[in-house]
Amino acid sequence: MKRGSPSTWLGGVALALFLMTQYALWFGQGGVVALLRRERHLAALAAGNARLLKRDEALTAEVESLKSGRAAIEAQARSGLGMIKKGETFYEIIPGSPPPLRTARVFRDQQLAARG
Repeated sequence: MKRGSPSTWLGGVALALFLMTQYALWFGQGGVVALLRRERHLAALAAGNARLLKRDEALTAEVESLKSGRAAIEAQARSGLGMIKKGETFYEIIPGSPPPLRTARVFRDQQLAARG
């Protein structure tokens, strides 16, 4: 049996080493595929952090306005709890169809009668 020449044998070893190195470069633990996956994950985390920071800024501004004045507390109570001041008339506007004129007049007359 004839064996291959040393240069052929050396070429085969070099090719095998080259392929192993390429596999590690592309698919290994610190390879290109893992790097791309990590970059996508970091981009998603950065977008999520940006959304959370924006929400935190809005909440901080709301807290500051609630701490600083009565008007903000009143506005929060009115929108959240539906509170109405004494002497005020509450109008609810429902999108889609305007209320009949007769209903508005009856409601106004009731309000005037309640005031005395």
